[in-house]
Amino acid sequence: KKHLGLAELEAKVLYTKNARSLNTYGVTFFLVKEKMKGKNKLVPRLLGVNKDSVLRLDENTKEILKTWPLTSVKRWGASPNTFTLDFGDYSDQYYSVQTTEGEQIQQIIGGYIDIILKKQSAKDHLGIEGDAGSTIEEDSVAPHQATYVQHGSSSVGKPHEMSLSKPGIMRPGGEGSKPFGTGHVGAPQYTTLGGQANVGHAPPSIRQTKVTPILTEPQKGLLSTITAIQEKITQYQQDLDAKEMVPVLGSDMGAKKWKQVTLDTRKQNVGSQIAAMNAATAQVVTLTSGPADEIDHTAVGAAITTIGSNLPEITKDVKVIASLMDDTNMGEKLIDATKILVNAFSDLLRTVEPEAKEPRQNLLNAASKVGEASSQVLATITEENEENKELQDMLLSLAKLVANTTAALVLKAKNIASTCEDQQTQNRVIGAATQCALATSQLVACAKVVAPTLHSPACQEQLTTAVREVAKAVENLVAVCNETCTNEDLMNQLKEAAENVTKTLNDLLNHIKLVAPKKATDSVQEHSVEMIYTATEKLSAAAGDTGEMIKQARVLGQATAQLIQSIKGEAEKQEDSDIQRRLLAAAKTLADATARMVEAARQCANNPHDVNYQNSLRRHAEELRDVTIIAARTPALRSKLVDRVQICARRAVATATQCITAAQATHG
Repeated sequence: KKHLGLAELEAKVLYTKNARSLNTYGVTFFLVKEKMKGKNKLVPRLLGVNKDSVLRLDENTKEILKTWPLTSVKRWGASPNTFTLDFGDYSDQYYSVQTTEGEQIQQIIGGYIDIILKKQSAKDHLGIEGDAGSTIEEDSVAPHQATYVQHGSSSVGKPHEMSLSKPGIMRPGGEGSKPFGTGHVGAPQYTTLGGQANVGHAPPSIRQTKVTPILTEPQKGLLSTITAIQEKITQYQQDLDAKEMVPVLGSDMGAKKWKQVTLDTRKQNVGSQIAAMNAATAQVVTLTSGPADEIDHTAVGAAITTIGSNLPEITKDVKVIASLMDDTNMGEKLIDATKILVNAFSDLLRTVEPEAKEPRQNLLNAASKVGEASSQVLATITEENEENKELQDMLLSLAKLVANTTAALVLKAKNIASTCEDQQTQNRVIGAATQCALATSQLVACAKVVAPTLHSPACQEQLTTAVREVAKAVENLVAVCNETCTNEDLMNQLKEAAENVTKTLNDLLNHIKLVAPKKATDSVQEHSVEMIYTATEKLSAAAGDTGEMIKQARVLGQATAQLIQSIKGEAEKQEDSDIQRRLLAAAKTLADATARMVEAARQCANNPHDVNYQNSLRRHAEELRDVTIIAARTPALRSKLVDRVQICARRAVATATQCITAAQATHG
């Protein structure tokens, strides 16, 4: 009613004026979700962008909750499911929302910021207050058609005015003075125009907005670690080119022994270092298998640090080994193989960088090359072991067999997907099948990496983890198909294919156990000796408690009886009469000591409060333990103990090498 009688044009002008006065005029809105402060809950919000600022509004009331000037935006980044803004010093933290329209938001903000930058640069233009020769530039930002108009620079050239009164000289403005002679006709002379022509409507230059991805603190830490290692890799390559200086060795026994001990020690170190790096590589493959948002970058960084800390040590040890090798060609071959290994690790690190966004297959290929290169280094420093080679080949064959059976399973799943009525169900089946394929590719890559060092418990653990991932993916695929498939024949085919995958996975696990260091099985003798030691300690500690002392005495009697029978059985199998006689004598000594301990236990039971009988029982039990130490030195038990010592020694050396490497890296 207030505006009745207005002309159409006046009404339109008034409407436009009122619209432009609104706070949300010219704002493009996006419905997003943001995390509530202090709670793990997402709530809907409106995120708005206009030519001056970014706004955060309540979804229901449309109340403006927060406004950030566009001039305060330092960086922004979009992923398929999120959009993040960094306001630098203007805000204490990033503002991140969940949205599938991150690309559109990114384009609009980038366009407006371009306009702001052009406006700022235009302020320095001298002709902006009304230069009639200035050009006009116009930019537009979709979807709300924001327009920016500015003056362009112009410089109009003028002719050079010069005197031509001097004889024999003509001064064309563009080319300078030229001599004028007689007797011939010179080339035609023209007056030139110096300066720049005025281009009235040249199109503005296109400025491409650069979007810098925002990294989280763990991602920054990982990138920093990778960058530091990559910078040092060049130095490691140069170090390998420099020949290691070793003292001149004589031909005496001392020199030969020093050389052999040094070679053995360095080779053991290299084996431990490569095993640790291969296990870390397999761990990187496993840790980076999930969605980018769920990757534990801190754990990945720890694995990368293990690789980086071992690289300088393996470089030093390889140089010493190469210099001490009798065959110079083999030494050079070892250096070349190590260079290839270092380059393989460099390629691997490049694919893991958070900003690289390399395809998953590139990472798996790089990991496989690490396995091949490490195998070549180990083959060069150790004598060819046909048994180990066969075990490695068998491992890779079993891994490929898993891949083949999984491929057949995926085909069966696709057949089921084709029968699904709605697209969502079909996508679920295809997604589960894809996960099976990815987990299998990861398993094959891990197998290639750890195959040369499968004797390492860490490598076995990583490969076993990869096997579990495949088993988990297969189980999930069968469950999804069970829920969606109504065709019994197709379902039976899928289950049969899944059983084949499970069988090949079990074969692979059994092979890992076969390759693992053989743990000495507890024989009757070992078990009996262990029981005697334990029972004696408990009996001595129970002084004053007659009931407990009698209980442990019974355990001692049972253990010694088993040990005596085992020693007699071993004596019967001996062909050497001297060894047989000694074993039987040891069994008799043990039986006599047991009889004395049993008698002391009987007297203690009859006199439970007599301290003297308790002390007598304790003394006879300790005597029985001492006799056991001597009697248990049988050939079978000694052989098992030696095997255990060797296994423990290898593990101790490998662990010590890694501890020293880690300590040196920390100190550096």
